Amino acid sequence: MRLLWSFLALAALTATALAQVDWTEQGDAGDLPETAQATGTDTNTPLSSISGALAADDVDMFAIYIADPSAFRAETNTTTTNFDSQLWLFDVNGNGIVHDDDSAGSLRSRITNANNCIPGPGIYYIAISRWNRDPRDCDDNAIWTGTANACAVAGRSRVASWTGSTSAGTYQIVLQGAFTAPLGADPADCPPPDPWDEQFYGGGDAGDLPATAQLVTLPDQTPCQSPVTRIRGDNDADDVDMYVICITDPANFVASTVGTTTWDTQLWLFRCDGTGVVHNDDNPDATTGLQSRIDNRTNCITEGGIYLLAISRYDRDAVDVNGNLLWRSDRTLFRTVRCPDGPGAASPIAGWTGTTSAEGRYVISLQGAYFVSEQGCQTCQPHNGDVDNNGCVDDADLLAVLFAFGQTGDNLGRVDVNCDQVVDDADLLQVLFNFGSGC
Repeated sequence: MRLLWSFLALAALTATALAQVDWTEQGDAGDLPETAQATGTDTNTPLSSISGALAADDVDMFAIYIADPSAFRAETNTTTTNFDSQLWLFDVNGNGIVHDDDSAGSLRSRITNANNCIPGPGIYYIAISRWNRDPRDCDDNAIWTGTANACAVAGRSRVASWTGSTSAGTYQIVLQGAFTAPLGADPADCPPPDPWDEQFYGGGDAGDLPATAQLVTLPDQTPCQSPVTRIRGDNDADDVDMYVICITDPANFVASTVGTTTWDTQLWLFRCDGTGVVHNDDNPDATTGLQSRIDNRTNCITEGGIYLLAISRYDRDAVDVNGNLLWRSDRTLFRTVRCPDGPGAASPIAGWTGTTSAEGRYVISLQGAYFVSEQGCQTCQPHNGDVDNNGCVDDADLLAVLFAFGQTGDNLGRVDVNCDQVVDDADLLQVLFNFGSGC
């Protein structure tokens, strides 16, 4: 009988061992709970490992079941993982639980419940990324501040995105106390982001030239009256993002990446016709740091209106159709706010020069900037009568209004000086009252 019991016990152990699953990524696992990969259809089968591959800027997320948090352990196998890994654990709603970067002085990552971060049994999502690709919550805040088996920051919302540029690699996560699991129910969506977001509101990647610039517009915001205080986006390799904004008071305008973006930025402002207005590379109010700030301290912005705001990584610079720089690339001028001063200063932008790698997330903080209408640069803006926008109200402006006198419509351009959709006495008088201004 004792021999029979021993045989049955051995058979049970063998069956348990055979039932364990070594999961291999099926296709590409997503990086959010909504796109994560299930590891099974039940929560009763032991899960001993997860293997897969990361593409550039990739994060893989998998559903697992944890029955006893004190028995749970996950770590990257240094033999089969060929990069500096990070491991992350989220609950079924996508909220951060525990994270580890470098374990015991090595580049291997290991998460346990040593700090009692895991609240109890249930379905969780385990994610792997390469250093330094990190999760952000719905408000674009970091979900963790520590790196060694650290619990998530209290009060942060569910994972909504990842930031940081990384290259590809292969991995294996070795697990103890984990079981296969189906996906949980989709967590609640994030509320609409507070900053204007390139993807959420703009619907994709903002273009890099006036014809493809992204309109900063919302149906419930009044053009040139409702302020926009932040623009958020992502910078890919050789990428430049351009946005259409309204500036009503040039003296009050500021655009800055200082304190909001970690990489070496450049900021540019153009008129709707593509001619340059003002540019800065490195913060003019500091002696260190690689972020940018433009304002009107040099009076480059001569009037209110619709403008094009662009962000690039150093050293990707604006050029005209002949390849001439609109602004000089001179290190001695990097901490200045400058009007166009390059060989192509008088020409409209036609492209960008310089090769850059991807840097990921940026936030441009704004002061004195406003939403625009769906017409963007076609939106009429009242002005002082300088129809040809050369800084001088003179005979050419008077003749332009006279030749267009009597025309009506919503696309009259600057000859409709007061923007009432008709070129009439009021426009002519505005030119006459300001005749000689700026000349």
